[in-house]
Amino acid sequence: MRACFRSAALALLLAGCVRPPPEAYVPGGSSATAATAVAIGSNARGEACRMLRSGGGAEVFCGAWESPSARVRQVAGAPVPELAARATTAQAGRMSCDAPTPTTVLGGQPAAVMNCRRHVGGWPAFALVATAGGNAYEADGVLPALPAAERAIGILAGLASPEGALPPSAALDMMAARLSREAFGANDLARFEQLMTLGREANQAERFVAAETAYRAALGAQERMLGAGAPDSFGPMIRLALQLSNQGRHPEAEALFARAAPLAGRASDPLARAQLQHYRGLHEANRRQAEAALAAFGQAEALYGREVPPELRSGGAGSRAATLATGANIVDPLAARAVVGMVEVRRNRAAVLRSEGRIAEAEAASAAAAQLAAVAPGLPGADLIAARVARTTGAAADSAGAPARARGEFTRAAARFARGAPRSRPYADTLLLEAAAAADAGAPAGAILNVCRQATAVLRELREGTTAQSIAPCVDAFARSAGGDSQTLLAEAFEAAQLAQGSITTTQIARAAARLSESARNPAAGAAIRQRDEAGRRLATLYRARDEASVAAGRGGGPSVQDLDSQISEAQEALIEADQAAQTAAPGFAQLLQSVASASEVFAMLEPGEALASVFLPPEGAGWSFVLRDGRIAAGPIGGTGTQMDALVQRLRASLEDGNGEKPFDAAAAHGIYRALFAEVAGPLAGARRLIVAPSGQLLSVPFGVLVDTPPPAPTGHEGVSFLLARLPIGHVPAPASFVALRRAGPSRASQPWFGFGAPLPVPVAQAARTFPASAQCGRLLAALPALPTAGLELQASGQLMGARPGDQRTGRAFTADTVRRASLRDFRVLHFATHGLLPGELSCLQEAAIVASPSPGAPDATNALLLAGTLLDIELDADVVVLSACNSGGGGAGESLSGLARSIFFAGARSLLVTHWYINDAAATRIVAYSLRNLQQGQGMIEALRSAQLDLARNVAGGSHPALWGGFGLVGPGPSGRAGQTASAGPSGG
Repeated sequence: MRACFRSAALALLLAGCVRPPPEAYVPGGSSATAATAVAIGSNARGEACRMLRSGGGAEVFCGAWESPSARVRQVAGAPVPELAARATTAQAGRMSCDAPTPTTVLGGQPAAVMNCRRHVGGWPAFALVATAGGNAYEADGVLPALPAAERAIGILAGLASPEGALPPSAALDMMAARLSREAFGANDLARFEQLMTLGREANQAERFVAAETAYRAALGAQERMLGAGAPDSFGPMIRLALQLSNQGRHPEAEALFARAAPLAGRASDPLARAQLQHYRGLHEANRRQAEAALAAFGQAEALYGREVPPELRSGGAGSRAATLATGANIVDPLAARAVVGMVEVRRNRAAVLRSEGRIAEAEAASAAAAQLAAVAPGLPGADLIAARVARTTGAAADSAGAPARARGEFTRAAARFARGAPRSRPYADTLLLEAAAAADAGAPAGAILNVCRQATAVLRELREGTTAQSIAPCVDAFARSAGGDSQTLLAEAFEAAQLAQGSITTTQIARAAARLSESARNPAAGAAIRQRDEAGRRLATLYRARDEASVAAGRGGGPSVQDLDSQISEAQEALIEADQAAQTAAPGFAQLLQSVASASEVFAMLEPGEALASVFLPPEGAGWSFVLRDGRIAAGPIGGTGTQMDALVQRLRASLEDGNGEKPFDAAAAHGIYRALFAEVAGPLAGARRLIVAPSGQLLSVPFGVLVDTPPPAPTGHEGVSFLLARLPIGHVPAPASFVALRRAGPSRASQPWFGFGAPLPVPVAQAARTFPASAQCGRLLAALPALPTAGLELQASGQLMGARPGDQRTGRAFTADTVRRASLRDFRVLHFATHGLLPGELSCLQEAAIVASPSPGAPDATNALLLAGTLLDIELDADVVVLSACNSGGGGAGESLSGLARSIFFAGARSLLVTHWYINDAAATRIVAYSLRNLQQGQGMIEALRSAQLDLARNVAGGSHPALWGGFGLVGPGPSGRAGQTASAGPSGG
């Protein structure tokens, strides 16, 4: 048995994929706007550009790129030739420029333009100088952005007008990055308040990454001004902690909360202790710890209440009359902030109570929040406060069975969000709630579709997803309105359903596949994109190092925070340089990073007779199965809720997970899943020659080949059972967009067929113990991993079958983490790991998944025996297939189809992954992998090659017919197509 240690809760799904509940947002504070952006037309490629002011200059962003395409600066006045000479000197460290060419801009303003080449990569760029409106300007950037830079100069000089203001949410990410760069460079004091305001705005727009960037820079600025551990660093620290929690990065958040707690009592802000409890309550709500959240909210309300005027605390009619009689707002800013805090705490409590099914208490808490907000006019951020309160009140009404009242509240909330946070995530989410309430209230289909189209348009514009439960009413409305016939409405339903399928896996696959596509067009472009990714990871690493250094500095030791700040500033500029190089080298790259694929894009990538089945399954209520084949979409309701399907999945996996076939196969559960998913779309599947499945929820942990497509002869047992794998080859993808991205990438261009790693030596007990000094149990578990005697045979046979060179494998002592990191693997079409895999839930001391290698002899610990998922991000591949012949590499029973290990390999450049979904018998694994690769080498597509190997085991090996033995392998990704289109025709039907 290729074994790993089991755990009741496998921590496979990166927590950043989990949406925080509606209460996970902090009070608004200042109503000042930190970010404003304007539209300025298009660049030379036709991409829309927007301008973000920066002091006396501006940054220009075009298309979907995250870094500026051009930067404009106001400089000291001088004649144009002198401006050009100064610009050439200033840019000398970054690029070499030709002699300036005199020209005019903006209808006759004197200027000069220079063609330049960047020192790194030699990519073309421009530099522009001009005098306009009595001022002098200098600009530089990627060549297509030159006309946009000229318009930006015109706007700054007052000689041109922008084409329109953009919603504040459109500028938050850009502004956070810019202010962060400035704060880590110079002028800390001038930027701190801007960063804090921007953090609040980004948080309120639910742009948690932008809020994290802003608060992290604000914390760095304040620590530089006041010193590490200063009491008043509490403010940005506690807000940063919450943004990490909102992204599901709970351990990081916990560490910051622990740092902030001792500072709360000494901070100059009188509301610090109230905020600590409030934000801890939000953090506990994010972790789904309801009782802890409610307890923290109770403490926060009491602490806020000390600063709230007594006449307002009750929030009743008398207090409203008293307030209105004076005709006055709350003058004391501290009291106003306390009132906002109390309103939010009451609203947060209502949301948590509703999630716990305590509806009457939730309605009471929501009403108390609404009453207090109503009797306190002039609160900062009044529109957003009213919007959030109305949304919470509507949710409570909906849970109480009053959809008409809920719809009214959601409509009011959406109108308020449209004013306070237009085109934002909260606005879109509220529209989805409005659509659901409208459907429950029996509103006309046209009204529901109109609201749904508004919501989905905003989410697509923001490139954000949502939960399956939130989008379900809209998917249902589109699909049912289609009547099974309207292809336009079915396409809308198919695309709306994908808004719930976005994940870290989908994003990384899209990025890697786009990089591979660009590499095929121009290898230098692929290199530029990889350098951009590496620059981003380096910056993230420095941020983490700074967090650790700041803690150490507060204790009087550790590395220099100042040195790290300098490195961060340099890394931020390096990221811009790398991003601009990628913009030049691969202009369409950013546009390829989509999480939703249109039906037309899927059809363009499907081969004749090939079908893609996308399963949309919310937890409550029925979902839909969409089948796309030969230019048409079919859709059918699923015969069960997400909860019911999860129960069937658990039953099915329980009969398979031993990997040895010792338990009776639950044929009834396997057929129940198949019937529920495909009974209404049986026609398009009947004649398909290959099936690509994009599941959802717990279905991601099921290889669809083990489903039973006809009623079984008995509820349990595999004798006489008709498996879906017997009918057609099956591949899996996390989402339709992943299928499009991977198929678009094309086949590998590597010259060599195969490289293998595996058969690790066991880790000695002493080395394992020193690897995890804080946990003796982790050391014992690592040392207890057994040798894999058949892994070496698997690699030897696979290499021979693939025609690999004798030296193209590393086994035993030669297989270490360093060996993998140092290997040049881009030249191999197939990369094969035959070893143990460890998931964080199986070895609790690991924070990420790992491949187990051999320990280094004489090393102080076994660090070199663990190839972590994060390390694999730095490996460069151009592989058709990566084989993870390691236990449970597909992710076991968790919601994601892939572990963090597999996600990293996709990001490194794999087009498909052969993974296992449970603990596979070692001999069976060896045979299936070796035969799959033989079949691939002989001309079958990878999906067909795996199927043939599985059927061979089931039909030709004594005792091999149980699906626990052959069914655990699954191919994620479409895989390479066969040269001869060969497929196996017979299947396991009872051994």
